[in-house]
Amino acid sequence: MWLLLLLVGVPALEIYLFIELGGAIGAGWTFILIITTALWGLSAMRAQGLAVLAEAQNAQAAGQPPVAAAAHGVLILMAGLMLLIPGFFTDALGFLLLLRPLRALLLETLLAALLPQIMRGFAMRQDTRANAPNASSRPRDQELPPDVIEGDFRVEDDEK
Repeated sequence: MWLLLLLVGVPALEIYLFIELGGAIGAGWTFILIITTALWGLSAMRAQGLAVLAEAQNAQAAGQPPVAAAAHGVLILMAGLMLLIPGFFTDALGFLLLLRPLRALLLETLLAALLPQIMRGFAMRQDTRANAPNASSRPRDQELPPDVIEGDFRVEDDEK
């Protein structure tokens, strides 16, 4: 349902805005405004992308994973895509995604919504592994793929 709304609703809204703005300022100015917003937005996206890249390199040099920088980078790429799509609504969304505080708020909201589901899935996977039968209960005549090596292991402490 959401996909249908996006595929039909966004282009319809863009056409409506083209007609309204084109009627108010003229077709020529509307076209110039579309090209100008795309060029200005892409240059802002490039500058912010380079800043996020430097942030990721600094985090990696400090021994920290650059997860936040990568997430901001993905949102900056989405902003660039929205700025390339002709239209005033997508341009507005693209410019909003270029604002770092809004990106941070969006990432916090997404993490708050997705993290409990991810953790539930991880817990279910751990339960499944704990209850899974071990390799010795598998029939010996069952064929293994050629890249699987069957064996047993044990953990030994090196400290004595």
